[in-house]
Amino acid sequence: MTTQRASEQRTGWILGLNHGIHDAAAVLLRDGELAVMIEQERLSRRKGAFNEAPVDALRYCLDYAGLTLDQVDGVALASDLDRFAQWLGLDGEERRRQLIYDDPDRLFPVEVFGSGQRPSPVPVRHHLAHAASAFWLSGFDEAAVLVVDKRGEDSSAMLAHGVGTEFRVLESIGVAESLGLYYQTATQYAGLYDESSGGYGKLMGLAAYGRPDQPAALCVSSGAPAFEALPSLADLPGREVAMTRASQLLDYFTDRCFPYTVGLRDEVLAYANFAASVQRSLEDVLLALAGRLHTLTGSRRLVVAGGVGLNCSANGAVARSGLFDDVFVQPVAHDAGAALGAALELSRRLRPGSRPGSPMTHAYWGPSFDQGMIDATLERHGVGFELLDESTLIERVADLLARGSVVGWFQGRAEVGPRALGARSLLGDPRTRRTLVRLNRIKGREMWRPVAPSVLHERFSRYFVDAPPNPFMIVSAWVRDEVRALVPAIVHVDGSARPQAVTAEANPRFWRLIAAFERRTGVPLVVNTSFNLQGEPIVNTPDEAVRDFLQAGIDALAIGDALALKR
Repeated sequence: MTTQRASEQRTGWILGLNHGIHDAAAVLLRDGELAVMIEQERLSRRKGAFNEAPVDALRYCLDYAGLTLDQVDGVALASDLDRFAQWLGLDGEERRRQLIYDDPDRLFPVEVFGSGQRPSPVPVRHHLAHAASAFWLSGFDEAAVLVVDKRGEDSSAMLAHGVGTEFRVLESIGVAESLGLYYQTATQYAGLYDESSGGYGKLMGLAAYGRPDQPAALCVSSGAPAFEALPSLADLPGREVAMTRASQLLDYFTDRCFPYTVGLRDEVLAYANFAASVQRSLEDVLLALAGRLHTLTGSRRLVVAGGVGLNCSANGAVARSGLFDDVFVQPVAHDAGAALGAALELSRRLRPGSRPGSPMTHAYWGPSFDQGMIDATLERHGVGFELLDESTLIERVADLLARGSVVGWFQGRAEVGPRALGARSLLGDPRTRRTLVRLNRIKGREMWRPVAPSVLHERFSRYFVDAPPNPFMIVSAWVRDEVRALVPAIVHVDGSARPQAVTAEANPRFWRLIAAFERRTGVPLVVNTSFNLQGEPIVNTPDEAVRDFLQAGIDALAIGDALALKR
């Protein structure tokens, strides 16, 4: 049953929810266009929002638009739990008891939304939701579609072809061959797994320190992923497949991969060659899948979504392969982004023949705060500050950065997705490695982990090669040999970086700041990492930004039009 209204009663508003185990999120569309999006973790302050319903996120979206639940045309869910239950072999009471994530009491609690009539949500297949989030917002009329994650309802990857207003699913890959599960298990073996954040970025960063000389289990068979020397799981009940495969992989790594033991957290660099081998194998398989998609579709454009789509190094390998002329990776590639895709898909169904969404050129779809609230927050914390016009603020912050200060940058609407893109960022001077050391200490991160650059779009090719300019910091590129000594803070040990190309149209204030830094230093980029401390999500409110500023070694805070300096 859908919540579609009679045509004369439609409001044009559509909600999308990711309601599963992790990465809960809510999205609101108006006439097929994105209006607001927020992840539950930004409000609950529990990273990953494990086992949280997207209640706070849903409430925020409704409040943003001044709506009540009964004023939306439909609510889309980013997975089909009935389909998942069928794969698990659950029915009736067992389905309701074990898969509680779409329970109306959980999604729409009376104490938050009142006792009025609740909507009847429309489930959208998980991988279809991911695909919709990428294709409808890519700006491409036609494209090959690659979705890869740990799992959907009954598969771990989907190859599809998007044309106009329709998708055609070409192939699906089973859970037994899950690339997301493979990478998660490898992260666990290296002792880097964290339930709240995954830790997958740590394994990707560690890979640059090693050589791919270890057996890695993963290989390519007939253009699809396969696991060598591991028993088939073809006859296993669905509910046991993922757990059994993870156990097999962990045994394989322990038996064949140095240092032959799980999770030596105090000796993490011992896993560098293992990490490099896992990363290389993942990239080989993703290149094979991309090649198969190119063959099946004949397309010169590719869109990517799913949790594995956050692997910047693998995205860089695909972009450099020459298989496609254009590659769009959804910046909210993980499960939070499936809420966006589910809403887009429901909008398409309710508006037959229409194509939802516009090209996604930026990720600033979260909350913003007025200057009055910002000023009151600073005063409540006893922080002295100056109110400055934009030009003066930018010049002052550029001076601070050029002198080596670390600056908290809290401006405009928040980014969606896991990357800070110049709205909720910690910024620094790329010309010295001391910036990398300071930022990693501020955030409680390992010293071997890299930080990323934000560069003026117009100067991208002067510093980076073998990748197109990307606005979402989600595709790796090589730093040109001749400039590596100029910007050592952003150059990873293998010579790569994860650059964000900043345009004046997408984020004018941030663009002007980088341009002001260039006028002082000759360098058209700054170090940019997410504004958060260890174990917490990216800051969402002025209060959180000010508290982190006071607690950590951040030298200055540029928050709205206010500039605060440490005494």
